[in-house]
Amino acid sequence: MHHSSRPPIALGTYAKLLVRTVLLALFAMSVACPAFSEPEWKASLGVSGEYTDNAGEEHDGEEDFITALRPSLSYNREGGRLLFQSAYSGDYRYYTRETEDEEFNHDLRVRALLEAAEDFFFVDATETYRLVNEDRTRGDVREEDSTSGLVQQNTFTFSPYITPRFSDRASAKVGYAYSNIWYDDEDKDSKNIHRGFLDGDYELSDLVSLLSGYSYTMELSEDDTLDRHIAYIGGSYEYSANGDVYLKLGPQYSRYRDRGTSSTSLYWDAGLNHDFGAVILGLSTGITFDDDPDTGETYERRYATATLTKIWERTRASVYATLEDYEDSADGGSYDDEDSEEGVETTRRTVFGLNVSHELSARLTGTLGLSHDFDDSDDNTKRWYANLGLTYALSESMKLSAWYRFKDSASDDIDEDYRVNRVGIQLTYLF
Repeated sequence: MHHSSRPPIALGTYAKLLVRTVLLALFAMSVACPAFSEPEWKASLGVSGEYTDNAGEEHDGEEDFITALRPSLSYNREGGRLLFQSAYSGDYRYYTRETEDEEFNHDLRVRALLEAAEDFFFVDATETYRLVNEDRTRGDVREEDSTSGLVQQNTFTFSPYITPRFSDRASAKVGYAYSNIWYDDEDKDSKNIHRGFLDGDYELSDLVSLLSGYSYTMELSEDDTLDRHIAYIGGSYEYSANGDVYLKLGPQYSRYRDRGTSSTSLYWDAGLNHDFGAVILGLSTGITFDDDPDTGETYERRYATATLTKIWERTRASVYATLEDYEDSADGGSYDDEDSEEGVETTRRTVFGLNVSHELSARLTGTLGLSHDFDDSDDNTKRWYANLGLTYALSESMKLSAWYRFKDSASDDIDEDYRVNRVGIQLTYLF
């Protein structure tokens, strides 16, 4: 899969210039500031070989041998009034039988948080460049997936905000956030997002707090402008030394200006964490707004996730289940528009699985993963994923990894009906 290096429209170019200006300026401050602690560097270089019996994830796919070079570098520094964190990993792939074009994919995560005025004024900048599914309803990218159907997405966010305190118990967070999303594919639309927000927190006691807030978001794309208003009230409660819970609840109103469609619905964000001693329980549910590379639309993702984790001396195991609804009113429908004939297009996705990591010896670690992913679309696609891995520390600076990865996609759509087996080995040197 060949990726174009050009952003889809000129707005992406201006965003990249802004990214470099802000992040390089904050990085320069981190290097120059004498109050900073010593920086933390980590670097590695991996060389791998992999056999796959279906390189392109197709119904009648072809086998191939993939040679990969994987560099990584991270730099973190904290002190004074600036926190700087960065991590990069690259993945260059060469297909011996040329079933796919050679690739060079990147993953970059950068964050700079500046405390411009002590305990009051902050500037937060983040940059994320990563592979994502072209179809957002497929969820996040998995190790068991090939790069077929993926695209590089860049998200830059710049957010100045203040945190005034009105008393010992009352505080607020007031600010603005600008985000730019673009793709390394000229056929994908970019998007600019402006968001103003106000969040309040009032401590009733050391364990209980009241929460409230309001935000206005304006999304600018090539096709339309979306306005979104969200207001909420709620609270948080640390009910024991081993557990806490929080809830935010309120109305939301969205409107597409050019299409003349609107919707009013319920917004929520809630979670619970509890350590039972034997197992750790995590529950979360809420609404997020995710950009879909295929359509350029913003999907409203309603989700609920449950995770149980058990930790032994040498073993860590977790089971999880996630239910997601992706709603799209791009065709002119809306959640409460009685005049709409088509209404909202909705895709429901369900995932459940387990992950296990076990230290077989002081140098050898094994991992196991198994999951089932299916949705209620017309294609009736169901996917099984499995992976087995072993990592052996040859020395303090060198490790050897081997893996087997399996993916089975059963679908009424022949293009989504296939099976993939992958076996690989990688030698990694840690600098």
